Amino acid sequence: MKIIVYGKPSCGLCSAAKEKLKRMGLEFEDKEIESYTTPHKGWEKDESIEVMAAYLLQDRTYPIISIDGMYFNYPNAMKFLKKHRRKQK
Repeated sequence: MKIIVYGKPSCGLCSAAKEKLKRMGLEFEDKEIESYTTPHKGWEKDESIEVMAAYLLQDRTYPIISIDGMYFNYPNAMKFLKKHRRKQK
């Protein structure tokens, strides 16, 4: 399972999401959301379109969490992961 947390360094919810993932024993990548939600060269190829769409659909809240290419806000990501883990047991 590939998990990416797109957030900000000073964001309390971003820190909480990363701590929760660690407690769940899940590995994840930590990426700065502003690198994906501001125009830059190569935005078509580096997941920025998907991250920007998820960010806008979540009313510009963060973190945005990608799980195997699906994008969630923090509460919905945790619900998805808990449900997914129950199915694996």
